[in-house]
Amino acid sequence: MISSAILLIHPPAVSPVHPCWDAAVVAGSLSGAGLTPCQYDANLDFYREHLLENRGEIKKLSGKEFFDLSCFIGCKYKINTCLTLISRADPLAGLKVEGDWNPFAVLCEQGLERKFSQHDPGTVIFFIASQGQVFAAQTMAAYIKSRYPGVGVLATAAIGLEGLDFQYFDHLIWNQGVKSLVPLADFFNRTHGVKIDFYTVLPDFDGLPLDSYLTPERVVLVNPFFFKDPVLLADFLEEQVRSFGVQGFVFVAGERGKVNSEIQGKKDAVSWTGMCHHLAHWLSIKKSSLFFSIQVGMGDPFPEEENKLSDLFSAGLRLILWEGETSSTHLCEKTLWKASNLGIWNHVAWPDLYRENSLQAKFIVNNPNIVHSFQNKNQESGQNRIQGDTLRPTMPAGLMDYEKVSPLPGIPFWKIIKDTSWLLVYLSQFSRKSLGSIRVDMTTHGVIRLGTQMRFFYQSPSDLPPGVLDEICKMVEAGGSVDTTHVRSNLERAYKIGYAMENGVIIGNSSLKHPRAVFIHRLNEITGVDFSNFVERGYTSVRPEYRAMGVGAKLLEGLTKRANHYKVFSIISEENLATQKIALRNNTKKILTYFSEKLNKEMGVWMPGAMIDNHVDKGRGQRT
Repeated sequence: MISSAILLIHPPAVSPVHPCWDAAVVAGSLSGAGLTPCQYDANLDFYREHLLENRGEIKKLSGKEFFDLSCFIGCKYKINTCLTLISRADPLAGLKVEGDWNPFAVLCEQGLERKFSQHDPGTVIFFIASQGQVFAAQTMAAYIKSRYPGVGVLATAAIGLEGLDFQYFDHLIWNQGVKSLVPLADFFNRTHGVKIDFYTVLPDFDGLPLDSYLTPERVVLVNPFFFKDPVLLADFLEEQVRSFGVQGFVFVAGERGKVNSEIQGKKDAVSWTGMCHHLAHWLSIKKSSLFFSIQVGMGDPFPEEENKLSDLFSAGLRLILWEGETSSTHLCEKTLWKASNLGIWNHVAWPDLYRENSLQAKFIVNNPNIVHSFQNKNQESGQNRIQGDTLRPTMPAGLMDYEKVSPLPGIPFWKIIKDTSWLLVYLSQFSRKSLGSIRVDMTTHGVIRLGTQMRFFYQSPSDLPPGVLDEICKMVEAGGSVDTTHVRSNLERAYKIGYAMENGVIIGNSSLKHPRAVFIHRLNEITGVDFSNFVERGYTSVRPEYRAMGVGAKLLEGLTKRANHYKVFSIISEENLATQKIALRNNTKKILTYFSEKLNKEMGVWMPGAMIDNHVDKGRGQRT
């Protein structure tokens, strides 16, 4: 007779922040059918017993030292290095020839063997959601087949995983959300003579060491669409808080956003409508201070009445995982911008991100003040890793606007984290703005905080240090908002150049330049205003990483103070709202607008409020 004990294995190596949702769902289902589920989080076991053998490192990641950046970076660098080595190993090493290196062999001989000794399972199920789990799952399955040939070995796996070999499993079920539970139910009905109804049970985390996961805040991953209605979901979430002390939730929409149509109906699982509908009741009754992330899809712009970002942020939303599909064409820039302004971190997973120079890809990688982290979705299918092996992915030429200027030191901290669940935990303590300004020196593992040591300079072109003018010209070209034909010659004869530096590199620049005579004449013909005794503010460029830090505003203020006997004006496109906001913050006003046939768009003439007089405010242009 087949043993009624069912061993549910979550193989390494993925996030060690929370237990496996799919395993908890199956555990709850089997318990209600008279079988005995035994959960083994081999992923957590691998981190705690093999990757981090030093008890001090485990304590750092599990306690408040987690938020000490230096401590975390040291531990995470070790983890990242080990995982990179593992990903490059031969998946069959140690299985073909005894003595070959296999990083999971000891895990089989110790942790897995211990579970077999404790439970004597008749069936084993692996839950493989990520490419990073294939190696370990096949190693463990091969070990079971060789040592326990009478035990049935099943696996549920994400669609599209490379290198997954059927020979190690008696049954392989592709994970399609709740739909994949149907063949599992059929298997147990057939082999154990029990009837399982996956739609009437609750996920079960019982038996898992929730206090041992590598995070100071207890976090659980939940698929809200598993529940038939929002009330059942709310009851389940409240129970996790009450019984297990859960402080954070990672809300996902199932494997690649696919859910059972019987449960979800016509609603799109990864739409704002669907996610907000399911969470609404819980958000209305929850009392404790919690934090959470949600996964939604890129699609059409959201109706204003459904875009309750402000309410969600107040309720604890700190991170949105945006999922792009191959057919996605719209990035929802306005919603991304609004979320960022509220303090919500935007993480975008976009297919073939580094293989194309699309407008969407350019927006994603060039606006770190709006899209705060990103990943190539095809690289790590079904996983919550931010990147794969490499911290500096190869991007096609022309994708990065500022690729020709001197690079900033280090890399963004989120690329060290490499895990959106860990990122969420950090966002429970750090603001979006403060976390986004942190970079890591890859040589020393030191912490660099952007915006804390900025220095501003205002000089004549002849007084610029060697190389500065060259770099400013590159910055202006990277900004992409002006005709670069006369940039160098105009800067060489400028009245004053302002620039900001930090960590040895230029982070922003602007100038007061003497307008070319032909431009003054053309502007006079269009507007009727004589700008002969004016200097024009222009060639402003701020690195994307420093946007919203006040760099442009301070440069404008400093240059205006140094204009002396000159009056200052600037030409700003009517569609350039970002520059207009900087101007308004510095008491600069639009005095008139005109249509530029050369640029084929409406332009505005702006001046500092204190410099505007009746003689200036006259012209043939449309006055404001």
